[in-house]
Amino acid sequence: MKLPTPLRVAILAAATAISLTGCQLTSSELPAISDTGTKHIGHVVWHDLITPDLAQSKAFYGDVFGWQFKQVNDSYLLATSDGQLIAGMAELDNKQNASHWLSMLSTDNIAAISEKTVTAGGKVLIASTEIKGRGSIAVLEDPQGAVFSLINTVNGDPAATYSDNRWIWQEVWTDNPEQSQSFYQSLGNYSVQTKTLGENNYKYLTADNKPAIGFVKKPDTNIGNTWVNYIKVANISDTLLKVKAAGGVVLMAPTQQVRNGSVAIIRDPAGAGIVIQEQM
Repeated sequence: MKLPTPLRVAILAAATAISLTGCQLTSSELPAISDTGTKHIGHVVWHDLITPDLAQSKAFYGDVFGWQFKQVNDSYLLATSDGQLIAGMAELDNKQNASHWLSMLSTDNIAAISEKTVTAGGKVLIASTEIKGRGSIAVLEDPQGAVFSLINTVNGDPAATYSDNRWIWQEVWTDNPEQSQSFYQSLGNYSVQTKTLGENNYKYLTADNKPAIGFVKKPDTNIGNTWVNYIKVANISDTLLKVKAAGGVVLMAPTQQVRNGSVAIIRDPAGAGIVIQEQM
């Protein structure tokens, strides 16, 4: 994605600034995210929001995307869209008072990916942790500092959907897209594909012949390397009005220079950034 330069986009608080110690993501028991019995290895199958204010985040995402919520415990809730389970939200008191979406890649071998990550120069922030009812998770930092998570579910992964107000895509925004792509490709059975977007060649990985992860040179050197998640919306202008009314910030309004005006970058009231995209 080629973004206009005047972006002081604190798009997401740099993932490395967020301490996950004590977070409810590592609670001893959480509900399963799916009962399909099918794995989608190499794909992002779940998203958890780390937030300092669960009530504020719940209100924002409910108002903007119409999500509904089920409280699991004092610090964790599940979000649904039209009855489809799509995300979790975990409250975590942190010094930065910042919010962040954590992308979870499906795997059946957390140990192997953790080892490859460390060998490549990355870090294991939370080692493989078993969560009764859900499976095992780990939180890693890639060699360029972007934080992501792994999940090995016990009951299968959610099937991908492309309905409005749900996740549609994810990218790694990085200093060096080529190195980032090479690293993630080494973690699984991925193939590299190239797509022309305007004047740019856009590279992404596929798993099982389905798009999995895209790579973008980050638009501002002052933001950390990070994963960026996309949500599909029916009308981008209407959604931006809801974002502002709910206390969010529009970091980049739609512009014809970026994917023909089909995308915008927003930030929730606590600082978590996402891209919204209207299908053209």
